[in-house]
This record gives sequence, structure tokens and C-alpha cells, in this order.
Amino acid sequence: MAQGFKPAKPKKTASPKKSSSQTKTGPKRGPRVIAPKKKAAVQAAKTKRQQTGAITARIEQEMVSRASKGGPLTIMNKAADGDADDNKKNLNKKNPNKK
Repeated sequence: MAQGFKPAKPKKTASPKKSSSQTKTGPKRGPRVIAPKKKAAVQAAKTKRQQTGAITARIEQEMVSRASKGGPLTIMNKAADGDADDNKKNLNKKNPNKK
């Protein structure tokens, strides 16, 4: 037997390999997490998140109450008044004789 000769190994059938550490492509889901060593930044982010949630909940509650009353659903008063005025102007343009 010649030196360095190794017998051929039997070929394995191709099987799908499952790697336990598959990396996902694309950005991570969810909000950015601030490192715990920055206490001021963590506290500011927590406060901002709470305020945003409170404001959103209040707006949603207000919209629900307005929808149940049957009034205009706009949040801003000026925008609602402006839309009502525009609608009246458009009606007057279409029917100038009718008041």
C-alpha cells in the first residue's frame, strides 16, 4: 500500500441541515432598546412611551364619544369648522337661488 493512500469514504445522501443559529435578514422588529447604563435616556424613553399611550387612548376615547353622538369626527376644531363652511359655500354655488 502506497503511503498517503486513504480509501474513499461512502458519500452521504444530501439532507437538509438545520442550523440552530439562523440569522434573519432585514431590520429587527420592535422599538429600539436603549442600553441600561444610560439611566436618563431610559427614563426619558419610558416617560415618552407612557405619554404617547395616554394621548392616543384619550384621542381614541374622544373619537368613540363623537361617533356615538353623530357629530363631526375631526379632532381639530378649526378643520371641522372650515369643512362645514366649505360645504355651505359649495352648496350655495350649486344652488344660488335656494337659501
